[in-house]
Amino acid sequence: MREARRRKPVIPRKNMHAILTVGRPSVVPVVAMPSLALAAWAAIVSGLYALYGGKGGWLNGLPTSQLLITLLGVVMGLLLVFRTNTAYDRFYEGRKTWASVQSNLRSLARLIWVGTLPKDEDQKVQRAGAMRLLVAFAAATKHHLRNEGGNDFDDLAPFLDHIPAFALASFKNETEGTLPIDIVFHLQKYVTYIKNTGQIDANVQLVASNHVNSLSDCISIFERIRTTPIPVAYEYHLKQTLVVYLLSLPFQIVTTLQWYTIPATLVAAFTMFGIEAIGGEIENPFGYDANDLPQDEFVDSIRDEV
Repeated sequence: MREARRRKPVIPRKNMHAILTVGRPSVVPVVAMPSLALAAWAAIVSGLYALYGGKGGWLNGLPTSQLLITLLGVVMGLLLVFRTNTAYDRFYEGRKTWASVQSNLRSLARLIWVGTLPKDEDQKVQRAGAMRLLVAFAAATKHHLRNEGGNDFDDLAPFLDHIPAFALASFKNETEGTLPIDIVFHLQKYVTYIKNTGQIDANVQLVASNHVNSLSDCISIFERIRTTPIPVAYEYHLKQTLVVYLLSLPFQIVTTLQWYTIPATLVAAFTMFGIEAIGGEIENPFGYDANDLPQDEFVDSIRDEV
């Protein structure tokens, strides 16, 4: 049995500690080198302007108008905002869908444990097995979203071993297919079973079936988020435009700021590269990165409650 890999927990930090931190949640390690490279480029431009920017120098004709940099800055701002907003929409929808999964599993657990009336020991065993399937669904969803096939994980297999079909090697080593949907099938079969055996009435069956259907819908939403990437053309063009803008920035401001062009370019590069990197961090929120959704905590919460 494989040990389930877990995302390292991130401890929230506040106030100045959060501003100064460069740890796992921060994008500083990602953007530090490109920003320093742009600062070095600005130093070269500033040095050349100091040497050849005077009267008669070959850099004397640099434009002093800030109109171009203002227009380009507005365009870059719009591109970066669209990039970050699109990525955050995916992150937020992923979190909202996980909340829906938790809500539906809690409701199903209440209906199954409290709303059913087992008539013998076998039906009590069936009910306990259905409760274990609820936990298995959460864990299977987490592994499915991380492209981890099979059910041979220590946080999943113990909740499926009461169903012979899931003990087959084809399930333990599954690389394709959707294990959460297979679990949904078994949950729906159980809802039908307890209705046919008189443990619940038609109204409770309808409510329970609606919750099971909602779980299936959540899987569809998760897969849409995971399999719909940002268009490659847009991502490439954004990065190329950003680099061109930052490379041309020193030429636009050196006549006014002179040596102060270096820190100004560093700040601009750090800010813009950081915003772009944040979009890349959160556009797929189902992995192990520090800025991804804490899915392990979601599954643990469901297991403890159910």
